Amino acid sequence: MKRFIAVTIMLAVASLFTGCTGISSKTDTMNYKVFADGPAKLDIKGSIEISGTGYEPGTNIVLIFNSADGIKSDLSGSLKPVPVADASGNWATTWSYGHMVKKKIIKAGSYKIDAMSNEYETLATTSLTFTK
Repeated sequence: MKRFIAVTIMLAVASLFTGCTGISSKTDTMNYKVFADGPAKLDIKGSIEISGTGYEPGTNIVLIFNSADGIKSDLSGSLKPVPVADASGNWATTWSYGHMVKKKIIKAGSYKIDAMSNEYETLATTSLTFTK
């Protein structure tokens, strides 16, 4: 009986994985882009504009900073205005990154910034270089 239950569970899990292989995400059909003006100076009062094109109108954008040690940080609290795609699918915001420089999270080098949906689906990625 235990063997029957184990086989049933394995078949159920296998069908979940194989049943989803034909599903495509909306990122396959959209042309999302994100841009960050740079390079940026390491400055405790620093800020930089980040923008995007090709988004569905009204899409709320979540920006995620990827640190050198693999930690991901949601930038929502340091963005003005909150990025939302306009009727043309464009958005722009200013990121005040100085507190991350002050805490030594950002040092000289290149980092990735991901533009994501509210469901944390990666829509586009860009890199940003910080210099002394």
